[in-house]
Amino acid sequence: MSSLYDTMLRILPHRAPTGLVAIGAPDRSSPVLVTGNYTLTVRRVKEALEGRNAWLLVADSKGINVWCAAGGGHLTHHDVISAIRTSGVRDQVDHHHLILPQLCATGVERSRIEEATGWTAAWGPASAEDIPAFLERGGHTARQERSVRFPLRNRLEMAAMWIGPLVPILWLVLWPITGAGTAAIGAGAVVLIVLTLYALFPWLPLRVLRGVPVYGILAAGGFGVGAGLLALTGLLNPSALVWLAVACVVGTAIASVDVAGSTPLLASSVNPNDFAVELIPDRCTGTAECVLVCPREVLVMDGHARKVQIVRPRNCILCAACIVQCPTDALRFRFDDGRVVEPDVIRQTRMNLLGKRKTVPTL
Repeated sequence: MSSLYDTMLRILPHRAPTGLVAIGAPDRSSPVLVTGNYTLTVRRVKEALEGRNAWLLVADSKGINVWCAAGGGHLTHHDVISAIRTSGVRDQVDHHHLILPQLCATGVERSRIEEATGWTAAWGPASAEDIPAFLERGGHTARQERSVRFPLRNRLEMAAMWIGPLVPILWLVLWPITGAGTAAIGAGAVVLIVLTLYALFPWLPLRVLRGVPVYGILAAGGFGVGAGLLALTGLLNPSALVWLAVACVVGTAIASVDVAGSTPLLASSVNPNDFAVELIPDRCTGTAECVLVCPREVLVMDGHARKVQIVRPRNCILCAACIVQCPTDALRFRFDDGRVVEPDVIRQTRMNLLGKRKTVPTL
């Protein structure tokens, strides 16, 4: 039941217990990995660590996944510091070293944890499935492990997130008007639209076309399939076609509100994106902390100059992890009109569910 809840209603918080969890038979030298208390996250980290001995320190992320919780201010370094102090982990290990999930870098300041607790911290991989390889290398991430991926399995899970609440509601609305059979076909057409949208996401030109032609084609395709099913079942009539069209248009509109922002590969499309990350070379000392936390390989380290470079600006999803973690404040946001948002402001802001920061940038 918990797995079904996490898959179909993953947009809602679902809390796992916080505290220290023993994986296998850990001893005083076993690694300590941090995660949030979203049940799906905890389950997948446990699965990734199966057959290994480790300590899992579950911090309070308010039942939200690590990336969304950190970006929205629901998982901060204060929560990790609290977990260290209250979990008893100090009594279980001889070392004082944490492995932080890379995707919490948008809101968890590694340096603040180290200053407050005396523990050192390193960034783990972006995906839980890469944790075993990370541990086998002695706690070093490979370049490809720092990049977020969006494979078919994950895309279908996002589709299920929309289908879970949307389709039952749609069926309940249509049923009294059209009858159970037509309502089921209308709901089924919306399921097809949403599944197709996420299954084909890597090949849809959403960034270029803003998605409008794409969504129109998907809605028309769902309508065509639904109309065919109405004909096969003997339910085809003008009224049924009208309501089928309404279901397809409304369902597509809701599911496509912010497809880009519901994926890890594109920035939100419903908020202004007339700004970009700016590098101030004179401030950069080459620590490469930003490179280690960037989930889209926007930044690389120039070994000869000992400076970071922005090499893939189009990949940037404006998560600000690089800005938050840079120890010399060498990165900031710059708007097209010349306004800048300095790192100290970014560290004090958080994003809402649509990826919009809660404070207004200053001149």
